[in-house]
Amino acid sequence: MTDNIARQYIHITGIVQGVGFRPFVYQLATQHALVGSVINDSEGVKIDVQGSLSTLASFSAQLVEQAPTLSRIDDVTLTERPLWSELEKPITFGIEQSQQRDSTTVCISPDQGLCDACKRDISNADSRYFQYPFTNCTHCGPRYSIIKALPYDRAATSMQDFALCPDCAKAYQNPLDRRYHAQPISCDCCGPWVTLYDAKLRVKSCADLPLIATKHTAIEQLAQKIKNGDIVAIKGIGGFHLACDATNLQAVANLRLLKHRPSKPLAIMVSDAGIAKEVVEGCDVEWQALKSQARPIVLMRKRNAQCGLDVKIADDLAPNVPYLGVMLTYTPLHYLLFAELEKLGATSALVMTSANLSGMPIATELAQVSAQFSGSISAILEHNRPIVSACDDSLVHYAGGKIRVLRMARGFAPVSHFGTGSEQSTGNITVALGAEQKSTIGLALPKQWLLSPYIGDLDDLDTEQRYQDTFHHLAALYHVKPQQLVCDKHPGYHSSQFAQSYHAKANLTTPLLKVQHHHAHVLAVMAEHHLTEQVLGFTFDGTGWGDDQTVWGGEVLLSTPQSYQRVGHLRKFRLIGGEKAIKEPARLLFAILLECYSLADIKAMQLPAFSAWSEFYFNNLYQLWQSGSQSPYTSSMGRLIDAWASLLGLVDKVGYEGECGLQLEHVAMCASSESALSFDISKTNLIDWQSLFSAQLLQRIATDKSDALRHELALGFITAMANVIIAIARGYSQLPIALGGGVFQNRVLVDKVFELAKQQDLSIFCGETLPANDASIAAGQLWYAIFQHNN
Repeated sequence: MTDNIARQYIHITGIVQGVGFRPFVYQLATQHALVGSVINDSEGVKIDVQGSLSTLASFSAQLVEQAPTLSRIDDVTLTERPLWSELEKPITFGIEQSQQRDSTTVCISPDQGLCDACKRDISNADSRYFQYPFTNCTHCGPRYSIIKALPYDRAATSMQDFALCPDCAKAYQNPLDRRYHAQPISCDCCGPWVTLYDAKLRVKSCADLPLIATKHTAIEQLAQKIKNGDIVAIKGIGGFHLACDATNLQAVANLRLLKHRPSKPLAIMVSDAGIAKEVVEGCDVEWQALKSQARPIVLMRKRNAQCGLDVKIADDLAPNVPYLGVMLTYTPLHYLLFAELEKLGATSALVMTSANLSGMPIATELAQVSAQFSGSISAILEHNRPIVSACDDSLVHYAGGKIRVLRMARGFAPVSHFGTGSEQSTGNITVALGAEQKSTIGLALPKQWLLSPYIGDLDDLDTEQRYQDTFHHLAALYHVKPQQLVCDKHPGYHSSQFAQSYHAKANLTTPLLKVQHHHAHVLAVMAEHHLTEQVLGFTFDGTGWGDDQTVWGGEVLLSTPQSYQRVGHLRKFRLIGGEKAIKEPARLLFAILLECYSLADIKAMQLPAFSAWSEFYFNNLYQLWQSGSQSPYTSSMGRLIDAWASLLGLVDKVGYEGECGLQLEHVAMCASSESALSFDISKTNLIDWQSLFSAQLLQRIATDKSDALRHELALGFITAMANVIIAIARGYSQLPIALGGGVFQNRVLVDKVFELAKQQDLSIFCGETLPANDASIAAGQLWYAIFQHNN
């Protein structure tokens, strides 16, 4: 240093690429009259800067304090360097071209909704972006879905074949322009556009489809088809949607038939928050989430009455549930479509659901949509910007005083966290393979760990292929080869089988790590909240492979990152007929009652849940229950919830995953009072449900068919679950509580547990950015692998 002048090298990691970070640094350095340069590479943003010590101090502070909205700074490393000689010293501050490094520590930014400035551009007739459906800047637009490699530069995205026109090139190269190095930048002259195809013919490729419209005419014609009550497909950022008029009862019914989705709730997209307020209600936090740039689907309470409202949505969008999933427009294309619908005097609410048949992954290519829906939809609005990585819509709700993610996708994923407990880690590149349902893939690098977006359930070949593609894509993005694999202990999971196969083919020298499913649920909560010491974990879900070869799902685990001890669990009962019991919850109720009563006693009860059962059916299921081999034991709280829903007459045949829990939640929310119900807890923390099924209560249910009773018993059951958690937790009051598993997607339960924990001054954690369901399992597996060398 000379005369208070210094030169500093500043390395910044986090989400600092594709978010306008370099132009922000450039403008800040220019304001402070500093000299030097800033560069992107696969390790983050690096700044080489020289100036007075006071100016550098101010510059460094403002780098963090005023960072772009979409950025996230994880770490700032500052190193002193020798001053430049007079011959070497730069005259100004500049931006250098990105470079590739051997190691990659930069975080990928999720796709983002349209910013206000770009929204004004597409509405301004004097703007060259007027009515252009792919308008974006460094503050908005696609990110993850178009990235092929890091660092994030246009040549490494699906925009590489769209040569910039002179005007776009000028904006792209101007550090003072908000489109500086916005990699998807384009306009009507040089970028992608939409094309409307007739989808009635069966086709083999895009070239075979009859072209009927291009450019803005395509959007106009699409709007007309929607007004006419047609079902259409629309290509978005991360995949295709099927869409129809949400106020048209017949259109919604047709869409349900097309998707093979008879009862599962459908989400809607509306043009603005004012329209949303016509159909749902919520607190300020929920409205903030709805209007956030991530633009998730928010599960909000339905308005109690629609009489006199301007927007009257179809009754069967979300039948027999208290919530409706709502999202706002998030791409220029959506804004333009709703503008055309408004011109036609048409709907301001559209059903928007992923374009895939039930169980298959969201379609990303025209041929996939045509193959699945040819002849069943009237049109496909396609665009020619390739989707590199599929990404569904994110889903959130408000529970326990916070917004919590239920499906982690566009706007939220990939989720990345700085640091991996690297002081414990061996430094191996670790890949976590997740679970079978709601699959995701995790990747741990030396200075960060991340989780892929939601992929889907691994129960069909297409989703399995998408899953494997995501595995290879994440490794390619970060230029790494997996050195350590970690998976679920369940030998039948496709994710576990893939891990086994890859481990053998790659000749990995490290052992394949396997994590018990429910321990991984607890670890996912620990990973998100950076908990490294022992916690008391409650993992309530549907099924998971237990260490005693039974089906777990109502577990109390003392957990550390390295190990766990099962210190409590739900009393076991049988799954009569195995998987069939999950679809027919009355079987579960029957199995539970057989643990307490004789077959003759149960028949004599004449419970409504068994009213359609013949003598033969009763006896056949009884034999299955006795056989054992076809009726495995389970300690699943999720299955107990199913049984209780059956007892109350809420669900006969399960139409979709989680239906029983959602119906129970709905009925509980209608209660004006609650029945006093409770579990018994033994000295070994066996959570016994027998007291819930007393003969007196069963007799009352058999004779009293009133809604009021069902409401009271639904709320009483959920309260009993909350109370048992707190009762056990009081015995470990010095430990934080971690809640994991799909049961903790129940809003009423989570609200009650957090309320009771606050009253007892207990420290409690549950998934926020990571879902409580199996989508977070990969994060828990990573947390386990990272800390293993301490064993």
